[in-house]
Amino acid sequence: MKVKNIMDTSPDLLRTSDTFEHLIKMLGQVKYHVIYVVDDGNKLAGVLTESDILKVLIPKYLTIDESLIHVMDENYFEKKCRESKDLTVTEIMTKNLITVREDDTVIKAAALIVVNKIHSLPVVRNGNIIGIVPRQLLLKHITRVLAEK
Repeated sequence: MKVKNIMDTSPDLLRTSDTFEHLIKMLGQVKYHVIYVVDDGNKLAGVLTESDILKVLIPKYLTIDESLIHVMDENYFEKKCRESKDLTVTEIMTKNLITVREDDTVIKAAALIVVNKIHSLPVVRNGNIIGIVPRQLLLKHITRVLAEK
């Protein structure tokens, strides 16, 4: 079976010029906990996950020494949210992407998701995103396969 047979053809997208505030407002409508970022030519430029969003709001030194959490101001998180509202998504997104093509096999997509410990893959054609293969669709595919007689 090919990726094109199971992919969702309507991934959630943002533009490279969109802001952190716009991203946060969009979160309630996101289907698969991931948003792909495209440039002005509609080429895939990056990906945003919930982890990427939270990393913006956490000081980098906490990733080195979490014992410093106790010395932080209790309103730091809220203050950082307000300070970050005008960041562009290109400042936040992950740029190194693992992708599949529509004619790749479902097993390739599943293996890439497992090996890379990610939740979904963008499906690209000539650099443009044309779909998404999230874990949920792989699990639905398994259900359909097992239901076949």
